[in-house]
Amino acid sequence: MSPISTNNTGSIACVVDTETTFIAKNPRLVFHFGAVMGNLEEKNSFKPYTMDYYVKEVMEDVENLLHRNSKGEAFGYNSALARAQFDMVNNPLKIRKWKHIMEEWNDMMSSMGVNYLTSYNFNFDIGVKDKVGTIRKTHQQITDKTFYLPRGVDVCCLMDIAGTMFMNRNYRNFIQGLSEEDTKQMRTDKGNPKYSAEACMRFLNKDVYYKEQHTALRDSLLEFQLFAHFWRKWKSTIKKDFINDIRGVSLKNIKEGVSIKDRLAIRRGEKVLPKKKKTSKTSIVREHALQMEMPL
Repeated sequence: MSPISTNNTGSIACVVDTETTFIAKNPRLVFHFGAVMGNLEEKNSFKPYTMDYYVKEVMEDVENLLHRNSKGEAFGYNSALARAQFDMVNNPLKIRKWKHIMEEWNDMMSSMGVNYLTSYNFNFDIGVKDKVGTIRKTHQQITDKTFYLPRGVDVCCLMDIAGTMFMNRNYRNFIQGLSEEDTKQMRTDKGNPKYSAEACMRFLNKDVYYKEQHTALRDSLLEFQLFAHFWRKWKSTIKKDFINDIRGVSLKNIKEGVSIKDRLAIRRGEKVLPKKKKTSKTSIVREHALQMEMPL
């Protein structure tokens, strides 16, 4: 699929997503690679360049289908990878060697003049510094060569932006205003707000039952939509605070409703939120005793 235009406005992005093996002899290898490249500011007749490939070297090894415990004993199979095999049978042109996938990816980013490379969890998919993401690990495992990011391309993490900017007071109020049944769609089993790409889209579309496909291309298309939304709202802030500075998400800040201003100040090292004092059981007993002594 060819893009409509490669006119570089400084807002050409590539969003990647990977689906991986789990507990197998080679854990966390990419078996499905998806990428979307396009102009974040193009609203009309948007037609990005897409990549949707299964990694031949990973898919042809049946051992990667199996889940194994710490003793190496198989206890189940990867149902997502099994669904991928069905798609491969019906779409054999999607099967590519890892080397050829990486060559096309780099060539297209260069020819389209991609400015920003991102994914929803950048350290999981690619990784920076000491973080070895799935793409790096797969590249090293299959080629025995070191993976290098494309030159001249800046990076950012969509989950980082979402956790700092998007999951704001409106997001918190939305969750708190849901019925008990609907709230389960926006909270984890422990009762914390979800901060996945799926949760972002549920809030954006006001549809708490929306489900990600968990296939590489579909998820990268979804995440490109999120990036375009973030870009329209916070372009200058993203450039200033998030480009080439990837951080983890603070669930505490989301849960406690810390303002965007304070989250950015914390991120910049300009502010530290005071720690809440823990009230001991002894102090509670003493306070209760004092209250009992007070005259009515």
